[in-house]
Amino acid sequence: MKRSLFRLIVLLLLSSCREKTIDPTKRVRPVTLQIVISGAEYKLSWQEMHIVCITAPCPDIADVEAEEYEVQIATGELGAFHTYKTLDANQKSINIPVAQGGEQLVARIVSKNKSAPPVNSNSVMVTNGFLSQSAYYPGFGLSGDVMGGDVTSDGTKTTYSLVIEEGPGQYKIPLYIAEMQYERPVSTKLVTRQGAGATFSPDGKQLAYPSVTENGLMIYDIASEHTRILPVVDIALIQGVDWSPDGKWLAFSTVSNEESRLWKIATSGGQPIPLTPVLPIRESNYIRQTDIDWSPDGRFIAVSRARNNNDNAQWRAVVSLYSPDGSGEVNYFETQPGWIDTNPSFSPDGKQLAFLSTRTDPSAGTYSLWVRDLTTGKVRQINLLPGLIPSSDYVPHWLGNERLLFMGIQQGRKGYFTVFLL
Repeated sequence: MKRSLFRLIVLLLLSSCREKTIDPTKRVRPVTLQIVISGAEYKLSWQEMHIVCITAPCPDIADVEAEEYEVQIATGELGAFHTYKTLDANQKSINIPVAQGGEQLVARIVSKNKSAPPVNSNSVMVTNGFLSQSAYYPGFGLSGDVMGGDVTSDGTKTTYSLVIEEGPGQYKIPLYIAEMQYERPVSTKLVTRQGAGATFSPDGKQLAYPSVTENGLMIYDIASEHTRILPVVDIALIQGVDWSPDGKWLAFSTVSNEESRLWKIATSGGQPIPLTPVLPIRESNYIRQTDIDWSPDGRFIAVSRARNNNDNAQWRAVVSLYSPDGSGEVNYFETQPGWIDTNPSFSPDGKQLAFLSTRTDPSAGTYSLWVRDLTTGKVRQINLLPGLIPSSDYVPHWLGNERLLFMGIQQGRKGYFTVFLL
């Protein structure tokens, strides 16, 4: 009797051990998470990830299905996560009450199976704040083919380009300056028949823009209408250009299929000076093809940079701050894996940094508008009216310290809008 009981206990223990054995090579099917704010609730829903193939055989991204889902939440953009609730695998949504206005929620779903390591979904961050009223900005004219655009600090001038198709695959991109009254152009002047990406000098008296036809950065004096060239070898690779606060330097980034780099060049002339070593694209730690911004105090140049910590699962794009003296990266604002933070823009007083981010819907790759307090490091989302989605084709511009100009997509059409920060 005692032997039989002993054998039974041993068998139960062995069975229990087998149930808890995890095969590290097995993959649980992950999910993609979305969050919608509706009234006083966060509505979380997720879908299983599958590969769609045109031809067979079709590889799968999972070996086993999830047996349960663990809903994890946090209040800060970097965690720490804690378990809110564990649900059966047949349940793929949950509502979480909003505690207070202005509250932020970061969430992810962990797919779990006893036989395999758990797998995290994409992390999503949303803010339950007041909707900010947006207004159409007419300062770049009424054409639907406007590119870029900059505004002087006093709001009296704008610059922009138009995209004009002259034939199949042939385009003309004229660059204009407009005189403004009450944020509307009252007169325009053609700067060049082929130019884009122009930015005003800090005093509003000059324009800088890259020119492939002239193989250099062009500096245009508005009063005299005189243009001079700063030769740059890799002019076709330039992605962003910005002036130093004293107007003595231009910073720019170059990005190719193989490498990226940050540079500066004296506006008085001379050779470009590298501010970073060559950053290979293959290492996934490179400066991205977006705009850059020089801080008002002259201490930093902000860029969007990819990082992965030698692990592709950790890939994300962060806002990095580089020193203009060439000493390298000073700081960066960490994000969750899979998020893309891009198009940084300092406020005129240097206390805030606006940027676009996919953190509200990383699976779809759509952007939302965010502002970081550079004193506290905290971020807040600028909640726009439903149907208005910021576009990463344009870096947010500050109009004073409490108002932002951005490009948005509304009903499938691009336009320029302003929003006051609440």
